Amino acid sequence: MNINMKYYIVTIGAIFLALGIGIIVGFNLNNDQELTKQQSEVLGEFETRFDSLNKEKEELQNQIDSLNEDYNDLKSYISKNYSILVSDELSDKNTGIILTNEKNDYSEDLEQIIKDADGQLAFNIVVNDAINDENKLKELSDEIDTEIKTSEDCINYIVDALNGDSAKEDLEKLQDLELIKIKSLSDNYASYDSVVLVGENEDENIKTSFEVKDKNIISKLKSENKYLVAVQREDSKSEFIKLCSASKISTINNIDESVGKISLAMLIKDESKVGSFGIGEDVQDLMPFSK
Repeated sequence: MNINMKYYIVTIGAIFLALGIGIIVGFNLNNDQELTKQQSEVLGEFETRFDSLNKEKEELQNQIDSLNEDYNDLKSYISKNYSILVSDELSDKNTGIILTNEKNDYSEDLEQIIKDADGQLAFNIVVNDAINDENKLKELSDEIDTEIKTSEDCINYIVDALNGDSAKEDLEKLQDLELIKIKSLSDNYASYDSVVLVGENEDENIKTSFEVKDKNIISKLKSENKYLVAVQREDSKSEFIKLCSASKISTINNIDESVGKISLAMLIKDESKVGSFGIGEDVQDLMPFSK
């Protein structure tokens, strides 16, 4: 049988093609084995790390449960012994209350805390939203023959009135115009040394309201060297406390709890601490303990 060159070429080509295919298949098989090995190693590392993280999570949860149990025990102890713990703490203190949100008025509860600690209440005043009403401010200006153009001017007038001998008469003029409400005003109002500020407000306009009222109140009282504590209830979502903290005054975010009530008495008694106290992430400590 005669075999021509074409046959040889085709045969040799087929052999090389087969070898090439074999090499490629073998290489891929080897790569698959390496890849599988690497995947197994990575999965093994993930499983080990996952088990470690689960263990850490369990340990942290146990710590949280333990801390919550300790806190609940502390709350229970303080609640049972509240009267003893605050007794006579404010016997030499004269404290005022200023409320800047008419919708959330629990100032009478604050009065009770001061009373429980044997303190004196200098005044309890509500600053109404109308304090930003230009027409009413104009009426006030005409009434007192003093230029009052802004809410800041009006707040300055209120604080200045509390330093004078005719506060009742001066403040009643503002009350008649519905700029403020006088809930109480003691005979020794002018000797007040600290003020509890209540402005808890969950409305969208909280920042605007804060700028109009609370910020000006804080600024004026600071200039008078008065000690300030801003308070809020534990379940409130208001940003009031954060805004007050930014103004560098003390804050309590659980004033409706016995722990918060005692914190208030401690802060007013000391009049030197500035910090955020209560429950949550944005607090300095649970209570203003001396260190």
